[in-house]
Amino acid sequence: MSASQGPNLFRLVLETIPVGLFAVDRDGKIFLWNAGVERITGFLRQEAIGHLCGDSFLEHTDAESNPFPHEELPLITTLRDECALATRASLRSKKGSFVPVLLRTAPLRAETGDLLGAVEVLEPLGPVSTGERRNNKLAGFGCLDPLTGVLNRSMIQAHLRENLPLYSVFPVPFCVMTFTVDNLAKLNERFGQASVDTVLRVASQTLENSLRPTDFIGHWIEHEFLAILTECNESDAIRTAERLRKMIESAHVAFWGDTLNITMSIGVTIAHDQDTVGSMVSRSEQALHKSQTAGGNQVALVSH
Repeated sequence: MSASQGPNLFRLVLETIPVGLFAVDRDGKIFLWNAGVERITGFLRQEAIGHLCGDSFLEHTDAESNPFPHEELPLITTLRDECALATRASLRSKKGSFVPVLLRTAPLRAETGDLLGAVEVLEPLGPVSTGERRNNKLAGFGCLDPLTGVLNRSMIQAHLRENLPLYSVFPVPFCVMTFTVDNLAKLNERFGQASVDTVLRVASQTLENSLRPTDFIGHWIEHEFLAILTECNESDAIRTAERLRKMIESAHVAFWGDTLNITMSIGVTIAHDQDTVGSMVSRSEQALHKSQTAGGNQVALVSH
């Protein structure tokens, strides 16, 4: 290989690897941002290079959806302690939704051992491309809601009908959750219907990205979503709902120069013997109403 081929090959490898990768100098300023991290976050390299890794556009949350304090950001920690880290986290994308990732950081050192900076590698949990291919197929069969991109009412209802007979034979616990974004009427009054549509899209994609591949979420009625979480008992359901609530609370929606902060009320119920689609949905909506009347941005449970 000639000397001129070396840098070109290096750049080709960086742009081809199926993970996101970016690097910062000793001051935490981004100097490298590959195509993988562009795909994951939606931020182009010209929007990222030169920024500090602690800037708000690159918001991280931990596995429980709690925002990392600035001093505990993985790259900041790696620069400070000169150590490698590996953790599950989520990154806020340019669209405002959060993308779960496996995150690894490592210090960059010169041959002398001096610290030059740090690198962060991001691997989506549930590959983005796989999800996109699946959604493209489902859209072709009329299974997706055109506004939000999640399952439509008929499809999520079909999944719920499928789960109930299975539960009567194999009583593996599962739950139903209903979600609604708080204060949408005020948002509509101030910014118009387009802002409501944007918020619903971001909220639905954040929820879908934060659930397991075995779970399902759909657009149930006008401003309400319904999710089915398989192999999920009552304590699992409450813990997951709290994580989703915090994830939504951390999302920020960019709308014509404004940043819209959103919260979500969540109702939870668990499957029981003799349940029907109607009884499960009714209980989850009772729980949702309980959350809303308590002020919103809460999780409520109705067991029976």
